[in-house]
Amino acid sequence: MPKSIALLLRDAYRTVDSEVLAAAVRAGFEIQPGHAIVLRHLGEDGARPSEMAAKAQVSRQAITKALDGLERVGLVRRQPDPSDGRGVTVHYTSRGLAALQIARTRMNELERAFTSQVGAKQWATFRTVLETLFDSPGQSGAQANAPVSGAPSTPQTTKSLSPRSPAPPASNNAR
Repeated sequence: MPKSIALLLRDAYRTVDSEVLAAAVRAGFEIQPGHAIVLRHLGEDGARPSEMAAKAQVSRQAITKALDGLERVGLVRRQPDPSDGRGVTVHYTSRGLAALQIARTRMNELERAFTSQVGAKQWATFRTVLETLFDSPGQSGAQANAPVSGAPSTPQTTKSLSPRSPAPPASNNAR
């Protein structure tokens, strides 16, 4: 029996994640698997912890714990939110932006390797299908995850993992 789509996608995710983590560690960054929940949802313009928690579908406390670790290693900083005196926004430090560049570079290298392995046309089709299913602007999670005609209908949840967002590292053992 062939592997389920869930297992194939999980294995692909773990492969890319572990490769990106290894590249960051080789470059001297102290990124731990638990930091990924922040790094995946922190854009270059910064974000509020509550926004990251909602996107990651985790508690605010989980985000705070990851932020504490990332601040300790100098990759992010919290600062008062100018639009809300009670809140904070999180931003990459210059060191954090350097780590982000390492992650992006490694992801681009992986895409080139995958393209070489399966061919440019097949890789482009694969990316287009993934983007259509999981990264379509304006689609809700329910629309993006609607079953294909004739496919079994099962409840599903969506996590935003845009291929254009920083894909911070995590190890294979983290999931």
